[in-house]
Amino acid sequence: MSRVLDLVLKHKWFDMIASGEKIEEYREIKPFYENRFTKYSYDTVRFHRGYTDEIMEWKIESIKRGIGKPEWGAPDYPVYIIKLKPVDK
Repeated sequence: MSRVLDLVLKHKWFDMIASGEKIEEYREIKPFYENRFTKYSYDTVRFHRGYTDEIMEWKIESIKRGIGKPEWGAPDYPVYIIKLKPVDK
């Protein structure tokens, strides 16, 4: 069963993903995400621009652990990297 992963983003990161400039999103390796990413399989992510009604969807290419790009908001320690690809319309 496929599931949609819902994530809230700050406006800056939402806008960078919407423009295609940023193609990864990061989440800290904590029990909350560890549970979500090991229990369920996701093929789509729905991003919310802050707590507004503005949303967009992307396909998930992969979710793995690693060091992300600081210019895209990643810290300097391992995180979950959600690799994105556009939704075919």
